[in-house]
Amino acid sequence: MARATRFFRPLLTRRKASFTVSLMVSVPSWALAAPKASSSMSTRCLLTVCIVYTACSTYIRGCASRESTATRTGMVGTLDDGSSVAIGDLNVAFILVGAADATLLPFIPLYLFERGFSAPAIGFVLAAAALASFIAGPTWAYLADHRLGLENTVVLAGSIGAAVALLLAAAHTTIAVAAVTVALWVARAPVISLLDAIALQRLRTASRVGYARIRLRMSAGWAASVVLSGGLFQVAGLRLIPFVYAPMALLAGLWVWHARTRGVASQRAEPAPNLPRVRRLNPMPLALIGFLVSALLLGSAFAATSNFVTLRISILGGGALLVGAAAAFQALTEIPTMAYTHVLLRYLSHRMLYVAGAGVYLLVFIAWALVSDALATALLKLVLGVGFALTYVGAVLIADDVAPLHLRATAQALVKAVSGGLAPVIGALGGGIIFGAFGSGAMFTAAAAVAAGAAVMAMIALPARSPRQVPRPSTII
Repeated sequence: MARATRFFRPLLTRRKASFTVSLMVSVPSWALAAPKASSSMSTRCLLTVCIVYTACSTYIRGCASRESTATRTGMVGTLDDGSSVAIGDLNVAFILVGAADATLLPFIPLYLFERGFSAPAIGFVLAAAALASFIAGPTWAYLADHRLGLENTVVLAGSIGAAVALLLAAAHTTIAVAAVTVALWVARAPVISLLDAIALQRLRTASRVGYARIRLRMSAGWAASVVLSGGLFQVAGLRLIPFVYAPMALLAGLWVWHARTRGVASQRAEPAPNLPRVRRLNPMPLALIGFLVSALLLGSAFAATSNFVTLRISILGGGALLVGAAAAFQALTEIPTMAYTHVLLRYLSHRMLYVAGAGVYLLVFIAWALVSDALATALLKLVLGVGFALTYVGAVLIADDVAPLHLRATAQALVKAVSGGLAPVIGALGGGIIFGAFGSGAMFTAAAAVAAGAAVMAMIALPARSPRQVPRPSTII
């Protein structure tokens, strides 16, 4: 009971917030149980969205209030003025990027569907976009490391992405729409990974402020923006997506440009270390190879379901508002779960944390295969957010555990490349083919089987560690 009270304490930091919690629990249940004759789908969706959005906003404000109090009282360490400015600017950048992505990513399958693409064609376009993004990533990384710098590359990518997004409105054929979509994914490729690199770089001067606290800002920006944009697209149409995403992406890039000089001024210059030349390649540990296979399987299942659950909601009678709400539901549970994973790590090993997240995926995918109500399908995203947080944190910690000391950065890059690069290609292509040929139920069932395989592979490939034997968590969490 004490742990549960502490978990929901941010919700209780403002007057009448407990009433919001009660509504968040009771009204979605009513929305599912209410007969359709007495309550239209639009009314049910709108009411649930408003309640969840209010609860999410209350929780985020509560977390921010607690963090601010802890900082003033010295509970999380003392930051100098330069570091405080740099971290504050970075928090805003993460919020803006999350808000911009929320106006595009959840709705792009519906947008393509409205532009005349079938389910297999949508899968092919998204797979091609993911593959192009995966290939473009190293090029962007080279420009950031050797030519432009991290911040300048983010600004360039955001500006190009805004310009390319506007071309979607001018594309009139399916081939043109597909080509512009792929180009947009190429432009977006480096933004999040470079923001992660900037965050880790700036945390060198404020190491007691964890990366997870900064990363949560992106989820918060996503949650707020996706509900508002979903409502807008529900009323004005999905053709408005390019005109909403473009200024948001440009605003995020301009903020990084604005914060660049202050961030550079607050960082102390560090000489590049003289690293010894590597004369031979050391073989990767078998545990890391096995975990990469598990990450590929789980990422493919997640990509397939994430892309086509939007079509499922649309087919069942939900619109853009409910699609946006579903994405917000995931962020609502993702934020507190990710923030409190350190509590779970007192009792679970890193392997079991990851497997638990895969188990949550499995249950949600099976439920999606059985549910035939649009609102219920969207509400299951509340459970999926827990699984995403567990697998995300678990994957980072496992990669740090199984990699040799001199290959830690390589291991993290490999895991992200596999789960965020190759997996979306396989998931989008395979999910589209199965969805088009056999229906959504078969696709979700296949995704559940793949998620189960990922969990089994992790159990076999990774060493068993009791919680007390787990090394000290990485500083990036």
